[in-house]
Amino acid sequence: MKSFYELFNAAYDLNKIGKYDEAQNALKEAEEAFVPNDKNITLEDVYILRGTIALNQEDVDYALEAFEAALKKNPESAEACLGLGQIFYIVEDKKATKAMFEWAYKNDPENESARNAIVNINRELGYPDWHNSLLENLEETPEAEDLSFENIYNEAYDLFLNNNYSEALDRLSALNSRYVEEAYLLKGNIYLADGDLERARDAFETALEHNPQAVPALVGLAEYFYKKGMKQDAKVMYEQALQIDPHDEFALVGLAKVNQELGLSPVHNLVDFFSNTEVASEVNSRLDDAYEKFEAKDFSSALAVLNQLEGELRSLESDGVNDIISRVKNFKGFNYLSLGDVENARYEFEGALELNAESSQACSGLGEVFYLEGNDKEAKIMFEWGVKNNRANSFAKAGLAKVNKILGLPADHNTLFLGIDIENSKAFTDLMTEAYNKFVAKDFEAAISALEKAEDMYDEMPSSREEKLSLASISNFKGYCYLGINELDDARKSFEKALVLNPDSSQACAGLGEIFYLLEQEENAKVMYEWAVKNEPRNKVAIAGLEKVNKILGIKDEIIKRNTEKIENLIESAYDDFEKKSYEVALEKLLEAEGLISETFEDQEKEATIASINNFIGFNYLALGKNDRAKSHFETALENNPESSQACAGLAEVLFLEGKDKEAKEMYEWAVKNNPENRYALAGLAKVNNLLGLDENDNSLL
Repeated sequence: MKSFYELFNAAYDLNKIGKYDEAQNALKEAEEAFVPNDKNITLEDVYILRGTIALNQEDVDYALEAFEAALKKNPESAEACLGLGQIFYIVEDKKATKAMFEWAYKNDPENESARNAIVNINRELGYPDWHNSLLENLEETPEAEDLSFENIYNEAYDLFLNNNYSEALDRLSALNSRYVEEAYLLKGNIYLADGDLERARDAFETALEHNPQAVPALVGLAEYFYKKGMKQDAKVMYEQALQIDPHDEFALVGLAKVNQELGLSPVHNLVDFFSNTEVASEVNSRLDDAYEKFEAKDFSSALAVLNQLEGELRSLESDGVNDIISRVKNFKGFNYLSLGDVENARYEFEGALELNAESSQACSGLGEVFYLEGNDKEAKIMFEWGVKNNRANSFAKAGLAKVNKILGLPADHNTLFLGIDIENSKAFTDLMTEAYNKFVAKDFEAAISALEKAEDMYDEMPSSREEKLSLASISNFKGYCYLGINELDDARKSFEKALVLNPDSSQACAGLGEIFYLLEQEENAKVMYEWAVKNEPRNKVAIAGLEKVNKILGIKDEIIKRNTEKIENLIESAYDDFEKKSYEVALEKLLEAEGLISETFEDQEKEATIASINNFIGFNYLALGKNDRAKSHFETALENNPESSQACAGLAEVLFLEGKDKEAKEMYEWAVKNNPENRYALAGLAKVNNLLGLDENDNSLL
């Protein structure tokens, strides 16, 4: 089987001669065979080469994934930034190309490719050769030093060591989001260009999760809605983008286009929660008035204004008036909810849905109605639709989280995003509910059976982000069920599968931490618990796990410290006894020290010490004339340290005493080779050489 290094080089050579498919296959094998190596070739290098080959294959999507993976491994990778810049250039987004080349140059000013790239793109865009807006901005900012990668990372690490997990994650998020947002924006634009609208929407929404003020993501979502024929929604997204950046040319052009198709003036922009169609200015004034009363908690007065407004709107003849009435009715519904009038709230939300079947606010309002009536499952369904229709709807997301908590499900659990056919959705939900009930009743095997049936509803491995998160959630659930019946291997497989599907899964990391804890591998458990807390600072299982392993490791550290002191004292005392020729007393102390070493240290830590102490024991037995025992201990020393000069010399002396002069000479030679300053070995070699009639310094190994 070829080594990682051989496979990596093979991929590199195959790429050079244009055998791209073979190169990618070799690289895949290399990744699977990866081990740290003295050539300093890392997984980052693997992903960079993969992206480069994909670009040669004109597979932009695969290249994008590869360079993203490289950035995850090393957020300061100039090569990954260069790769992303090339992709932006291919899709003709030169502004983004320049941004990535600027990052590449900033991360590695000595990188010749980065230097050439920044010059070339600047010339295309009409900038001076070395123009770099990123560096200029940093130089103008007094806090520039605090924005460097090293400072942010070190600050975050210090916070982490002091258990300030949330603050540490905030700092790291600031670091990582520099690249994540750009990568998902690029991905969204590629999917849009390719006609894969749903994936485009996912990418833009992910970019917005990292930066809610990302104007290009809002514009991308507007394009998505426009291509889906949802022009009113496209208009809202363009308006939100312009609210953040009034001069964004893409948003201005897009808004003019959609306004024209809606029969509005090209510059019409009415950014308001309850209106997105041109109406008379006095109508807007009424909406503002109602909203102010709502904010002041004067709900009855707000309703009076809205009732009058609804009547006036119904008398208008306009293509977009029903959408405005729908929004007014939603507003009325929330006022009624605030007054505790659930029935009237239901009436308004249902009326809003009749006018606009995709109203996120109407869905979330009805979700709240069902929740107040104690119909949690029905509430969940409506909140899910609220989130599906508008993932930025914070009211819908909060509502879904609270009913999921009541139902014992993850906060963001949404059956509409599970990748399950609508026909199977109810059956899937029933299985998940059954699994949860069985888990609570500690019938773990029945819970696993229900979860496996739920998994079988997926026809194939999911591709969308929501589907992957869903399957990861099921795998985590199975992992904890397996933990309940102490099936650690199956639990581990489940958690590892969850991590493949969702590398940021806090639950999977915590589950693996628990497995390592049960296997008494506290160091590994600590690493996994730390990752779990990093991914979700509020994960109580992870926090509790980290506390318990830290406590155990603290106790172990104290034991190690105490035993180390005792071992040192025993060896020091044994040396005194050896000098006094009290060999039996010395042996008692050395054997006690050897036992403590085995109890205290891990294998790698104890090898050198075990070798040293066995050599000492061997020489004590030699002094007592117990050659067989001495030989046994010298051999043990060599097993732990094959280059031990003292062990070789000790074995040589045993062979010499047995009359095996040639064998003794060979061992003395090895002793001298391993340590030319070993006087005991030098003297021993001289005496056997004299017996053999050779020069006393004769050494065939040298």
